[in-house]
Amino acid sequence: MGLSLSAENKTLIKIFKIEEQYIIPPYQRAYSWEYDECFTLYSDIMEAFQNKDNQEDYFIGNIVIAKSSSDKDKLEVIDGQQRLTTLLLFIKVLSIYNPEHKALKDCLEIEDWESDETFPRIESEIFESEDKKNLKEVLSFDKEKFEKLLLKYVNKKGLINEKKCANRFEANIMFFYNWIKFYTQRNELRDFIKYLLTQVYLLPIELEGRTPQEAREKALKIFETINNRGRDLSDSDIFKARLYEKAGKLKEEKKFISIWREFKNRCELQNIKIDEVFRFYSHIIRGKNNITGTEINLRHFFIRYEKSPFNEKNYKEILEDLFRIIEVVEFINQNSNQNTVLAKWLQLINRYTNKYPMFLLVVYIFKNGFEDKNIIEFSKKLVRYIYYKGATTTIKFEIYTMINDIIRDKELDKYIQKDIKIDDINTTGGLKNGYALLSFYVTQDKSIAKYDIDKLITHKDSLNWREDEIKESKNSLANFVILDIPKRSITINKKAIYYQESNIENIYEVIELLESFSYQNFLERDKKLKDNLVKFFMGEL
Repeated sequence: MGLSLSAENKTLIKIFKIEEQYIIPPYQRAYSWEYDECFTLYSDIMEAFQNKDNQEDYFIGNIVIAKSSSDKDKLEVIDGQQRLTTLLLFIKVLSIYNPEHKALKDCLEIEDWESDETFPRIESEIFESEDKKNLKEVLSFDKEKFEKLLLKYVNKKGLINEKKCANRFEANIMFFYNWIKFYTQRNELRDFIKYLLTQVYLLPIELEGRTPQEAREKALKIFETINNRGRDLSDSDIFKARLYEKAGKLKEEKKFISIWREFKNRCELQNIKIDEVFRFYSHIIRGKNNITGTEINLRHFFIRYEKSPFNEKNYKEILEDLFRIIEVVEFINQNSNQNTVLAKWLQLINRYTNKYPMFLLVVYIFKNGFEDKNIIEFSKKLVRYIYYKGATTTIKFEIYTMINDIIRDKELDKYIQKDIKIDDINTTGGLKNGYALLSFYVTQDKSIAKYDIDKLITHKDSLNWREDEIKESKNSLANFVILDIPKRSITINKKAIYYQESNIENIYEVIELLESFSYQNFLERDKKLKDNLVKFFMGEL
């Protein structure tokens, strides 16, 4: 498929005063520019215009357009919708202050040559928001409506209170209306309009195809290599576009939209970004294809990698995989805050200093299912491995290999260290809270659904110990205690009383320690906790 590409700087009047209508396709993200982006655009153009001694043309940036031979009246905006839509809002405001300016009106609307009906220059078809309705509404505002809203939204400082606005379109168009009001008392507004329309440029990069799908696919390929100003599409936006494209080839766009909405809602309920789900997916694909090297850019992996599911599966199969991954995430989240054996190990994996162990766990459950017994056994081995290794990113390389092994039904036993001594364990680094939780859980049958981690000695406490003893003790494993009650910012002499509210069975050992608090007792507690860790790492607990 050859790329039929045209790119030429065009003034805004040539961008907007055309016969075609710009379409924001369904898979795009919602309009999201806020005050800062709008003000930067406005102030930069104004500054260029007001430089009378050396007034130069002003270039705003690129937009990427898909144009099909089968529907020549529609231009699909692949990238640049934020910029393009914001400019349209700006032009709308200028038309209110200059209703006699025909060029402004021509930029806003398209007249149907077969009837008297008019259409907005930009129409949004985004399915994840009400952009179509909101944009159409603000473009219908008249002078009276603007003035009414101005009285409603402006604060004592003369600024728009955007929190009162109904949506982003309304907030942004009111910003422009308020800013331009300054120029209504000057004669230079008409000069500014002329400058805006004839000396401010965009670079539309147009990709043509016989069908909308073909043009869109070409445009997406170009977009993926271009960095534009403004808010670029995220990786998940690109993947959504690719899936929408696949569904389009089967004429199943509406079906895809419905499924994608459900997927997005489930991600939001689990407080996980769609990009993160795709990263989990990438590790499943890497494992299946025996890849153990460093991860590459997520977008490059899914779009350019030969074995990407986008090259080997249809959109339904990919979505089935994504739904299974989110099902795994739901399972982990739901089972992490329980009073169960499984929750112990899930909490400890979540406590680790990076996400590589979680990648491995997700791959395991994705591959082997949701049987608690198997997941408990696997998670315990995983905890034994990662906590012995300590807080380090270097485990990722072994994790990559482990993922390959899991895909091929191999065990993790070869990664577990057997000959371990107390001196091998460093519990004072970035994983110290994790070690505190682990040393507690290895002697407990079940987890605490909602736990807290307290420190016995804090900066508030005054002890009759040597300074070096206090410093060493603050960072030792013995200084950490697991609670089933909220920790409080109280001195050590009050903690013995407060801890009695806990229902943890061995909390009384801590209370006894606090009642006869000595450095020697503290050392004995530290040794006991570390002994438990050694036993766990060697498989004795």
